[in-house]
Amino acid sequence: MPKLVLASGSDRRRELLVRLGLRFTVVRPEIDETLAPGMCADLAVQLVARAKAHAAISMLKEGVAAYVLAADTVVVGPSGPMGKPGSELRAKEMLRQLRGHRHVVLTGICALCPATMKEGTAVSRSAVRMREFSDEELEQYVAGGEPLDKAGAYAVQGLGGSLVDAIGGRTDTVIGLDCQMAMQLLNEVGYPNPLPTAPDHSVPLGKSATTRRPLASSNRSGGSR
Repeated sequence: MPKLVLASGSDRRRELLVRLGLRFTVVRPEIDETLAPGMCADLAVQLVARAKAHAAISMLKEGVAAYVLAADTVVVGPSGPMGKPGSELRAKEMLRQLRGHRHVVLTGICALCPATMKEGTAVSRSAVRMREFSDEELEQYVAGGEPLDKAGAYAVQGLGGSLVDAIGGRTDTVIGLDCQMAMQLLNEVGYPNPLPTAPDHSVPLGKSATTRRPLASSNRSGGSR
């Protein structure tokens, strides 16, 4: 089996690939993850994922047969794309904007074969509706530190799942990697698929998870080239 390289420092993406039973190594390319101004978020998030994949090539040992997988996730709130807050103050501002509203989570994915430079890119989209959580809940969640390095200031697979009312689309897209799309893209660039399918994984999302209603279907745009 050729070597698979995940170009991401995200623990959540590593966990999703582990659950698929894949063996892989991790590199952490340093790139500017700022979305290009004036560009639609769907395209911009794919370009960031592509930049990560290409930056990872220089980190691979020469002559090693490998395939690179990279991803980037952005939350598009009422006022536009949201990055990682980085501070408690900014995290509170983001969560107040999302509270009680529906927003979109985009995960751009790039698969790349360095030997042939064949690549595939796509974007997965899911819709999320947040509860009308109280200020006390917000304060307690931010004080725990979880949202500071998360796009949109929450982690649906963690304590932040209790703030979510409903998810439409794939939960793994919201976590940070649409596994089915990732495997399809890897297949398109030549990586042998070890599994018949890459199903979405059920992730506990808090006490209200069993009562959530679907919002909409996820979709794919982009393609291999």
